[in-house]
Amino acid sequence: MKIIYSDKIFLCNEKFNILEKKALAFKEEIIAIDSLETLQKKYPKAELIKSHKHTLLLPSFINPHTHLEFSANSYTLHFGEFLIWLKSIINSRDELSKEAKNDLILEKLNWMRKTGTATIGEISSFGSDLKPCVQASKDGMRIIFFNEILGSNENQISVKKEEFLKRFQDSLKHKSDLFIPAVSVHSAYSTHPKLAKFALDLAKERNLLVSTHLLESRAENFWLRFAKGKFKDYLKNFTSNPVPFYSVDSFLKLFKDIRTLFTHCVYLKEWENLDTNLHSITHCAFSNRLLSGKSLDLKKALKSGLNIHLGTDGLSSNISLSMLDEMRANLLIHKDFNLLELAKKLILMATLCPAKALNLNLGEIKIGKSADFSLFEVKECENLQLPLQFILNAKFVEKLFIKGKECKF
Repeated sequence: MKIIYSDKIFLCNEKFNILEKKALAFKEEIIAIDSLETLQKKYPKAELIKSHKHTLLLPSFINPHTHLEFSANSYTLHFGEFLIWLKSIINSRDELSKEAKNDLILEKLNWMRKTGTATIGEISSFGSDLKPCVQASKDGMRIIFFNEILGSNENQISVKKEEFLKRFQDSLKHKSDLFIPAVSVHSAYSTHPKLAKFALDLAKERNLLVSTHLLESRAENFWLRFAKGKFKDYLKNFTSNPVPFYSVDSFLKLFKDIRTLFTHCVYLKEWENLDTNLHSITHCAFSNRLLSGKSLDLKKALKSGLNIHLGTDGLSSNISLSMLDEMRANLLIHKDFNLLELAKKLILMATLCPAKALNLNLGEIKIGKSADFSLFEVKECENLQLPLQFILNAKFVEKLFIKGKECKF
């Protein structure tokens, strides 16, 4: 049993309650929340975790969408328009993959922990990120490992299935409480229906989490809705008469009754076709600005009743994997919100909301929840301003706990 005290605590419940001068008693889960004096009397043998003055405790961040295989990108990939970026990805992915060695990926994973992230959803396209992700899980980080399937050439269906299945089975060997294999269907424009069905049948059979990219760009939007635009011109490089595999509606139907994280959805209109109990949207504001030139209409998305949460995407379309940096980007992009209210919402979109999307018992400071939380040193600040000031000023944790164990950096 351990006890930790903090001047301020963000419970990260729906009401965004803030506690003052309270302590937590915890093992792998949170056991009690009360005054330090009360908890020390109740648990006299508990270890007291010491910290600096003026601390803020809150649930550790959850980043449900990363691409660590592109961690070596800097100056290489091209931004400003989606297809320009996509062409640069195809031209540079082999080189970037070779540069993203285990040590570099482990460095990025450790840096995420230093910035308060304890859980990630890693989208694995090639499997080269498996070894460092397994190592990070052994070091205490929680990894949802989304094995991705993609391929549009019907002649390569068998090869793509075999390659995906091998990667999935390799990841399954390392399954644990902190390493959770899952499935990713890359996108509607890149994944043949036979491949999508194959992967989603596997997800249904094994009750796996699923992730997919959807309606990230203007080009994809025109392609899926009207079978024309820049995507058609681009795909003519590979086939003489390209046609979309899906409409938006038919693609969404693939994920019926499957817990799925839909990433981006910048051009989504069919809100009512998503299941508010099983489907959620991962909003990557920084990435959208670099590739799409347009952001998710956050007010409309929230009004739909869907669970909307934050992700950084990878360093292929961001300059940071810090959820704090992503929150700062959101503060600047979503100008139609009250700033103080938006700050609270963004913190929930990095804690409680992704925990619900991933069906994990964390993301909230509450008795019975996993003891996944971070401690930041802050300055004195009134509660009304604290969520905003925290986002604006915080950079690195003082301490980070995952399942009750303190992370060592």
